[in-house]
Amino acid sequence: AMRTPAFWLLSLYTVLLFPVQAGVSLHNAPHLIERGLTPVAAASVIAFVAMLSGASSFGIGFLPRRWPVRYQMAFCATCMALGAYGLIFVSGVETAMAAAGLFGIGMGGVMLLLPVAWADYFGRESYGAIRGVALSLQVTAQAAGPLASGMLRDWSGTYTDSLLLFGTLATLAVFAALLAQRPR
Repeated sequence: AMRTPAFWLLSLYTVLLFPVQAGVSLHNAPHLIERGLTPVAAASVIAFVAMLSGASSFGIGFLPRRWPVRYQMAFCATCMALGAYGLIFVSGVETAMAAAGLFGIGMGGVMLLLPVAWADYFGRESYGAIRGVALSLQVTAQAAGPLASGMLRDWSGTYTDSLLLFGTLATLAVFAALLAQRPR
């Protein structure tokens, strides 16, 4: 598997998206409060994200056999990018729900589709070994996201720079997904 471009492109997708997933998720409430939402409103937005993420996982679960998984992964990364960029412009509960909701849809889809891609591309026989490598990349990337977000927030005084970074990483993940074709 490690000799195929698909392995490295799926790994790149993982490394690009999971800092976004963790960085936005962990710092979303403080960002929303800084943008003027009450703590209760911010918590409601976070709950909405979780609800849409779960619904997205369920709904997208019916699609992988109909369309190539890489297109669906690209769609989910696009949702996460638009959500991250949209969070920069939050001015009230409605705009927060729209941006964070897009993010949640993408996040739920990624959580479902990435394991499907690994299994579809490399088979179930090697799934455990491959996921062992990929999961170490994923966990490292997830740890980097909140750290980067916090450091950029401390440096600049707002979450704008971290959201720009996360939107850019998610946009790059779109291209990694589109290039990640199933190996022959």
